[in-house]
Amino acid sequence: MTMRGLLDNLPLKVISVTLALLLWFVIGEKTSERGLSVPVELQNVPRDLELVGEPTNVVDVRVRASPSVIQRLTPGDVSARIDLSGVREGEHIVHLTSDDIRVPFGVRVVKITPSIITMGFERTMQKTVPIRPRLLGRPAIGYEVGEVAAEPGEVRVAGPKSRVQEMESAYTEPVSVEGTGSTVVETVNLGLDDPVLRIQGSPRVRVTARIREVQDTRALEGVEVEVRGGAFPVQPTRVRVVLTGPASVLALVKPAQVRAYVEAARVKNGRAPVAVEMVPGQAGVTLKEAVPAQVSVRPPSRRRR
Repeated sequence: MTMRGLLDNLPLKVISVTLALLLWFVIGEKTSERGLSVPVELQNVPRDLELVGEPTNVVDVRVRASPSVIQRLTPGDVSARIDLSGVREGEHIVHLTSDDIRVPFGVRVVKITPSIITMGFERTMQKTVPIRPRLLGRPAIGYEVGEVAAEPGEVRVAGPKSRVQEMESAYTEPVSVEGTGSTVVETVNLGLDDPVLRIQGSPRVRVTARIREVQDTRALEGVEVEVRGGAFPVQPTRVRVVLTGPASVLALVKPAQVRAYVEAARVKNGRAPVAVEMVPGQAGVTLKEAVPAQVSVRPPSRRRR
């Protein structure tokens, strides 16, 4: 045979030789089996649905191939793929077959465990919940936490409908007030009790913990009741005034700096509410109560002409 005859139909001859070699390897070489735990990939999940319950993240797949292929096989070479196109809210049962398992050339799937997977889906829901700031430690001696606020005060969360409906609040990282005598302001991260849910928008919030002097109460006995807008007797003529505020400021308040009074315009059915005012300069001091809260009023009788 001439050289020209050898070169005739060369591509076909190369393909024939290649196929012959492949058949020789497949038929002539023994096969081996191997078990692998492979990841489950969910494809084409509808945007408005959420997977609920305990998802099946891996399945055990037993494969068969030549020993040389089996030895080179890694878990990343094999995966289970589930197409969820058209899935609706509720329970969905998936039957895994060899067609759902991605394997390299020359590898055959012989067993899948579990081969049946049940999945539940719920509609995605969003909800706005209040933010609950958390504090750590105690202020300095003589001080206390007066007010704690988060800015913003609410956050929007999203997730499966049933889980979102149960969510009542989000919380912050702990903000330390240990040993402080002044207001603390700190920007911290937000957290949720349910790990299935997620925060929409920024996960950070500004927490302000206002620290004030320890509040106390002080009672001033026998404060005389004045009459404003008229001239008539009241009974009783003196009341007990209870104030609340910073302990150091309360201690300096003098009875003469507190006035109790009633207004003639507010007399009704022979009674009038007691109001209290203080001389300016008593920072943080407020009225807790006046005892009694009302007094009897006897307006002067009109003379007949």
